[in-house]
Amino acid sequence: MYRDDPLDDEEELRAIVGDDAVERLLGADSGDGPSPPIQAALEALRVLQGWVGDDEVGRWFAVEHKRLDGRTPVQALVDGEADEVLDVARRWVAAQG
Repeated sequence: MYRDDPLDDEEELRAIVGDDAVERLLGADSGDGPSPPIQAALEALRVLQGWVGDDEVGRWFAVEHKRLDGRTPVQALVDGEADEVLDVARRWVAAQG
């Protein structure tokens, strides 16, 4: 289901990954990227929600990933690496199937 209300999306992200993570994403500079880190986090959320439950999505965002140089997706997004995070999300989903 597509949601077009950013507040609803942000609240859903907060419920799944936590307030601290969302605050870090909101406070991060988008750098040279086309969209803010919070938007990339929402894109990753939608990719993951198509395949696993919200609890597992929350864990995915909080765990360090080898393909992100040992960082969590939240930290990689804060570091301005949205494309890398989305790639890792897609690869992780593919491995679940």
